[in-house]
Amino acid sequence: MPDPKRNCGPEGAIEPPVLHKETPDPLKSVDKNKLRTDGRKWNELRSLYLKVGIITKAQGSVYIEMGNTKLVAAVYGPKETLRREEFSLKGKVSCEFKYMPFSRAHYCEPRQNFEEKMISKCICDAMEGVVLLERFPKAQVEISVQVIQDDGSALPLAITAASIALISANIEVKDLVVGTTLRFFENSDVLVDPTAEEEHGPFSKYSGGAGFHLAVLPSLSQISYLKQTGKIAQAQAKDCIETCWETCLRLATGIKNLLQESIEENVER
Repeated sequence: MPDPKRNCGPEGAIEPPVLHKETPDPLKSVDKNKLRTDGRKWNELRSLYLKVGIITKAQGSVYIEMGNTKLVAAVYGPKETLRREEFSLKGKVSCEFKYMPFSRAHYCEPRQNFEEKMISKCICDAMEGVVLLERFPKAQVEISVQVIQDDGSALPLAITAASIALISANIEVKDLVVGTTLRFFENSDVLVDPTAEEEHGPFSKYSGGAGFHLAVLPSLSQISYLKQTGKIAQAQAKDCIETCWETCLRLATGIKNLLQESIEENVER
């Protein structure tokens, strides 16, 4: 006898199939020609563009693009610190990193979240060892970085942009800071300057490996910042860091040329 409390289907109806959620097959990081999805080789960088002095109310600023990753960095100060703070012979560096609401595939809240606070601290750590803080005691330099579009490798590009903005603001620094990202997978594939898909996509999620963020002072041959995520053997980690180092040196040459051209263009105006 049919249940009167249920709406029975027509005669001859069959039950719908139950669909089980399966783990997607990992995608390949490179094709048979050893090229990535955007046509680059494993160690090839995306196109770079920068322009300084775009924010008139800031002491120094820069707009920078690395492929489809685009951001703006500005420097304000040095400013006198609050009187309630203890006197210090060295100045301070503060940083605020923020993703614009439309910069990622998902909506980003206007209020700074935990990830953005951690990236802000990373930028501060990278800059404090570069800025000559003893030149402005009892003062503070404020760095603001806003990501307009995030297509991967945003952290090292933010560190690079912050360094360029400091130079644009005539803040004395030891050297230009240049950063890069490297992604290592368990199948031994290595990708330099990964996109968002390569950094956080299905292949990255299900294939394991490790990621490296490195920022260096090219003229002084020093490391300003290094971060590793994931697990990797010691010998492989050493090779990855060396690859990042060589990439930063290549990138530094191009940035210096673009920076010089942009400054000369502003002077002519």
